[in-house]
Parts: sequence; C-alpha cells; structure tokens
Amino acid sequence: MADVGYCTTEDLRRALRKANLPGDVNQDPQIAVDAIVSRTDWLEKTYSRHWYEPDGISEASDVDIPTSANTRDDEEDIATRAGMVHGASENERHRTRKNSDALLEAGPRYERRRKHYQDPKEEIRIAFGRPESLEPPVDDTVPAYTRITLARKDAKTINTLSVVNDQGGFDDWAASNDYSGGVGNQHRGEDYWARVNNGGVSELYLDVHAMDDDIPSFSNAVYIDFDYGHEGIPRNVRRAVANWAAADLVEEAVVEIPQNATVYGVDTKAEELERKAEELMEVYE
Repeated sequence: MADVGYCTTEDLRRALRKANLPGDVNQDPQIAVDAIVSRTDWLEKTYSRHWYEPDGISEASDVDIPTSANTRDDEEDIATRAGMVHGASENERHRTRKNSDALLEAGPRYERRRKHYQDPKEEIRIAFGRPESLEPPVDDTVPAYTRITLARKDAKTINTLSVVNDQGGFDDWAASNDYSGGVGNQHRGEDYWARVNNGGVSELYLDVHAMDDDIPSFSNAVYIDFDYGHEGIPRNVRRAVANWAAADLVEEAVVEIPQNATVYGVDTKAEELERKAEELMEVYE
C-alpha cells in the first residue's frame, strides 16, 4: 500500500524546527513517513474529509500526495418518523368501528387484515417537502424527499445508488434511465440529489414517490457508492498533519529534545505540537 500523506517530510521538518527541535530525523526516514501516513489516515476518519492535489506537491519525495478523490461504499437506512400511532399508516376504510377499544379487542385475523391496508411509505420521515405529502390523496408530481447524511463530506459523484424495491431486491437508480439525479443543487426536483453545503457536509435526498409502494424494510435499504474529496490540500491541513506527526515523533523519543529547550519535558513539547495542530483544524469542526 502506498505511503499516502497530506503533508511532506519537508513540512514535518519545518514543524520540528519551529518548535525548536532538531529538523532532521536521524533514524530511518521511513519513521517520519510512517508518522505522516498514520496521522493522515486518522485525520480523514476523524474529520470525515479527504483532500487531494491533482498535480501533487513538487517537494514531495518520500510521501505520496493523494491526487484524486476517494471512493466509499456504504449501506444506509431510510429514516422513519420518531413515533407512529397504531394504525396511523393505514389507508382509511369506508367502515369504521365505533368502539374505541376495537384495536385492543381485535384478534389475529383483524391484525392480518389491518396490515393489508398499511402504506409503508407513510412511515418515512420527510425532510424536504410537505409533511403530509404522503397522506391520501397523494400528489406524486411534487417531490417529497427523505434525507440521508453521507459518512464522508465533499461528495463529488454518485457511482451507484441501489434502493430497495418491493421484491426485496435493489434497483440502481444511478444506472437506470428510469431515474434521474446527481450531485449539486441543479438536480433538485429530480428523483435523487446530493447537496454539499459550505462545510462540505453531504446529504442525499431521495424522492419517496420514486420508490416502490410496498417497501419490505427500511433498514439497510440504500447502498451508495460515491466519490468524495476536496480538490487542493490547504496549508493549514498540511501544517496540522506535520505538527501531529512531530508530536508522535517526540513522544516516541525519535526526536531528542535539546537540554536547553524552554520546555518542562517530552510530554509538554508533544502537547504544544498537538495543541497547534488542533488550532489549525478548528475551521473544519
């Protein structure tokens, strides 16, 4: 596996020198590379983001700078309402019982008949559209979207979008000509679209009207394969990774602290480096 990192070994050396520490690692340079790579992987998982430089970084030699977006394949649930009253998703029938305790007194036969009249879609939580848009009479010409927050920010492309159908299988909306959508507000009003806000948070909207009527389950009902990433690695991200990597090297005693350093010990110097890295990443929290 390639040694992929969000900063270079030169960035690491600059962070060490700025902290009044030796700017060169005397041991195998691979130790420095390992520190950068481990912090890069940790950073993506912690902040749910990926950065890349299409043309790379000229001074990078020991570390491979990511040059393209990453891909992720996730399974998601369809969100339902917080609570449903017994019978709330049933289609109203012509004959109703006057006895208010009828539901409690009814036997298994009535329960089977009751389920036959249920509309599973009415249990779905609507995030964008009229809350009552799934109640009869349904106007399916006006989209009613349910929302799924993706596990990674800065979504760029939806490669596959498999949504459960009434047979318990899955239809790939992204590959089918029967559905339309994509990433960006220009797709709003279509069967599906993903919105990416200024903070990179990516949310997928599915038009409930485009789903089959008799959905067998809301759990693991959507599988999505998508590309994500922010083009360009900002300077503060590079510096943050370098500072975190430097803190790791100090704690592991790879970098020796000079005797005349104005610090109380290894732990203090490592904490200073980590604190600086956290300050640099505050904008992404």
